[in-house]
Amino acid sequence: MTPDPETVRVWDDRAEAYDRLCHRWEIFTLLSSRLIDMLPAGLEGPVLDLGAGSGLTTELLLARHPRCNSILLDPAAAMIEIARRNLAGRAADFHVASIEAAPALGIRAAAAVSSASMQFLEFEPAFAALERIIEPRGRFVFNLWNHHWEETAASNGMAEWHAIARAVCDAAGVAGLPEPVPPKNPPKTRRDLMSTSGRHGFQRVEEHRDEDHAPVARGIDFMAMTSDWPVKGLSPELRESLLQAMFDRAAGSNEPVVSARFAFERIA
Repeated sequence: MTPDPETVRVWDDRAEAYDRLCHRWEIFTLLSSRLIDMLPAGLEGPVLDLGAGSGLTTELLLARHPRCNSILLDPAAAMIEIARRNLAGRAADFHVASIEAAPALGIRAAAAVSSASMQFLEFEPAFAALERIIEPRGRFVFNLWNHHWEETAASNGMAEWHAIARAVCDAAGVAGLPEPVPPKNPPKTRRDLMSTSGRHGFQRVEEHRDEDHAPVARGIDFMAMTSDWPVKGLSPELRESLLQAMFDRAAGSNEPVVSARFAFERIA
């Protein structure tokens, strides 16, 4: 399964904004840190950062495990360029590539980690590639936002931004705010996860469900990564005014955010 070119283009366009988002809102650090918690305490050697984005997970990983080096893999070239900048001088290698290409690149790792990116991958090609990359007894740890996992999909994480955006646009007389778009891919299923991982020699060793309370403003910030949101054709001044009004309305409000995380060990 090659990366969808349109999805890659979108994240290339969002790369600078996404980097700011990840470093601004604590939830992203929590997601990555909890995955690192599930890696062995004495971990050393190469670790694959799958769907590495702008490098936040690697920053945290290398701080916790100084005997590791990170191999960052992401199909969005702009993300990898920002990661190079953020991780200058650190023990890290960078590849603009999909997981399917990793074995042919000669990538081998003691472990792999994937934070807020597995929703873009199908389990079959991902675990098939990881079977060739991760050493025996090595771990693969990853997480899924609530709406990307069948057992938490009914929860309403990052939902309150739309009511605020609608109220601000209506008050300003700005029409055209689009309705929220459901996820492009259906939620991942336990049946698919367990059958696919087992078929490729991985055994689940940990699983957790986490509930956090994140600022509602994070959802507005996420949507604002798209340069023509909230409405196409706005002047920069009007757009900035609307966004500031949304952030002002959201100030001090939090909402529950559920996520699931998993650790698998390669047993064969």
